[in-house]
Amino acid sequence: MNINTLRKNYDKLNPKERFAALVAAALRNDDQERKALLQSAPRKHWSMPNTYGLSEAFIFLSMWHVINQLGYAASFYWLLQMDDLGENEIHIGEQVINFVDAFILLQRRILEGREAWRAICNEYGIDPDKMLDALPYVEMVEMDELMITVMNQNSPLELTDLQETINGYREAIESKRKEWE
Repeated sequence: MNINTLRKNYDKLNPKERFAALVAAALRNDDQERKALLQSAPRKHWSMPNTYGLSEAFIFLSMWHVINQLGYAASFYWLLQMDDLGENEIHIGEQVINFVDAFILLQRRILEGREAWRAICNEYGIDPDKMLDALPYVEMVEMDELMITVMNQNSPLELTDLQETINGYREAIESKRKEWE
């Protein structure tokens, strides 16, 4: 079947076929094809409460937060393993990174993420721990945050990028919320 015949039958595509065609058009960077597929799609109409966008934004941010914290935790444990091997530097291609600097930076990032999450939840009157309870591996995130806090209790880390992290979380919420307005 040629493309013109296919286009004449776009209105007959089922959701699975239309989705596959949309993905294929996007991968080809064919915006015209993608728009034609979207315009020919049958429409559904519904209503939702005015809190829907904010709810979706918090669901997105909570998942993003946990994934980000897990990524930092993975790097943290990798660095712990490097320390056990007696490594002083990390070589990534041509770049040489001081082990201690990287280790401190990862600890700061984990604690900044925790504090930013708490600050944003506090702004919205939400329990930060309850909001994450249903997500997988959140116990690992909590354990890492606690371990790093205990490791640094005698000399707490200065969270120099905390406000920037909080602002990033705010921007994510507002961006996602606006998608539903």
